[in-house]
Amino acid sequence: MALDGFGNRLKAVRQDRGYTQKQLADLLGVTEQAVSKYERETSYPDISMLDGISLILDCSLDYLFQYKSGNKNQFNQDSVEKKKEITRYLLPDIISLQFGEALIPFFVEESKKGFPHINEIRQEIAQQWGIVIPAIRVMDQFMLARNEYQISIYGLCVFKGEWKQKEEEGFLSIFRKLKEMIFKNIALVLNNQCIYFMVENLLEKYPYIIKGIIPELISYSRLRQVLLCLLHEYGYTVNPLILIIEIMEQHLEITDSMELAGQIAKELGEGFLLEHWMK
Repeated sequence: MALDGFGNRLKAVRQDRGYTQKQLADLLGVTEQAVSKYERETSYPDISMLDGISLILDCSLDYLFQYKSGNKNQFNQDSVEKKKEITRYLLPDIISLQFGEALIPFFVEESKKGFPHINEIRQEIAQQWGIVIPAIRVMDQFMLARNEYQISIYGLCVFKGEWKQKEEEGFLSIFRKLKEMIFKNIALVLNNQCIYFMVENLLEKYPYIIKGIIPELISYSRLRQVLLCLLHEYGYTVNPLILIIEIMEQHLEITDSMELAGQIAKELGEGFLLEHWMK
């Protein structure tokens, strides 16, 4: 084995794969200082660790120990990172907010504070619309222009805009647009998993009303369809979910979701129109 240059090649591959020294160390089960020593060539990994390095970095040992042009990748389709990458494509984030380089400082500060504006949006949606939405993934995206930001649902871009103001008000407009796009695409965002969590929350408070009704008499899919009709077609908040479920139970004979939503809106009254809850 040629050890000359091992550290530089290890560092180059690590950076190419997007790992920090600490991330690689955690995956290998060693200290960050150990990885630093490997790259500075003041020490070398044990033979038993070489397979792990090769697997994690998806890189041939030939490349690391004796440079061979074109042999940097081992083309292992079953490597850990390849599987993780494929899984990310199979399970994209339901809601994601991506941004260009110019917005990184603002989102770094937002992250330090615990993403207060993201939390505020989720709370507002719960209070005003009456639904629980999934966590929102926030990330930088090098493919976007410096001042661009993008909102995606299940990996599909639903809005791309340009941030033109440097002051905080311009930054806050991004979150307002995010909330707007969530509502516009609520049929995609509000999946059966969300409905399940909403019902589980009710179950803790109203166990004798919910037990035996959801999902025995009213399926999660059925409840989801009716809630979407109330929100989009009738402009009603679904905040009084317990009342909605009680009305649905009383009208099990109505099989059409739109018709049932209309009956629910009628019985709830105009006080539950979204326009009154959005103020």
